Amino acid sequence: MEEFKLAWAVYTAGVIVLLAAGWWFMRNWGWSWVRNLILLEAATVLLVPARGATADGPLVPVLPLFVYQTLFEEEGATPEVSASLVFAAAGAFAVMLIVGIIKLMLRRRKDRPMTESDQY
Repeated sequence: MEEFKLAWAVYTAGVIVLLAAGWWFMRNWGWSWVRNLILLEAATVLLVPARGATADGPLVPVLPLFVYQTLFEEEGATPEVSASLVFAAAGAFAVMLIVGIIKLMLRRRKDRPMTESDQY
């Protein structure tokens, strides 16, 4: 079990380095919301754990498990793994959509000129 914890630690460190490099190369993009969406999606699909083929098996990252099952298992990826991947990606997209809408509303409120009713 210690080897598995060590593997998770190395994998997580690698994902953090990958995300930091992605942020570094995309830091000057004009549309920061696209950068944030890409980085959050990448972090989500690379770090969300899922169960493997057995119910009592260890948790493994969902995207590598999906790729492994798709490429190397006869029946392809299991429905549970596919659903975990889709729901993780959709959840991250929904979070960014909500944050984007809130930021847009706050920006519009800040840019709107004050009226007499706003002064009181």
